[in-house]
Amino acid sequence: MNQATLQQSTAGYSVATVGNLATFEGKAFVKELVGSTSMEVSFGSLAPGQAVPFNHKHKQNEELYIVLSGEGVFTLDGTEVSVASGSVVRIAPAVSRCTRCTGQTPLVYICIQAKEGSLEQYTMTDGIIEQ
Repeated sequence: MNQATLQQSTAGYSVATVGNLATFEGKAFVKELVGSTSMEVSFGSLAPGQAVPFNHKHKQNEELYIVLSGEGVFTLDGTEVSVASGSVVRIAPAVSRCTRCTGQTPLVYICIQAKEGSLEQYTMTDGIIEQ
């Protein structure tokens, strides 16, 4: 399955799937599907030799890419950076970016977008331990 599908939703949480990431193809955005209010999350896959067909920047959102499998190159303000499974790449809004698959298998990644500088609490400063 290569389509994002809502599986369960209540006022407090949502559960969705994009299918088997080992065979995922294309792009799936999940913000609207799960009702996220603070970030956009997408799953992407580029076939061998395929690239995003444009360079782009953002007005406010930084992006965090997590490479799940494959090999590729991120072109960041004209500099090529090699990535592979396990790579984590943060890109500030003003940085021009483009992604290309350079390996023999698809480049599969998660991209998380959130407003730069908006994180006020995290982990233990935001967590409440319940007994």
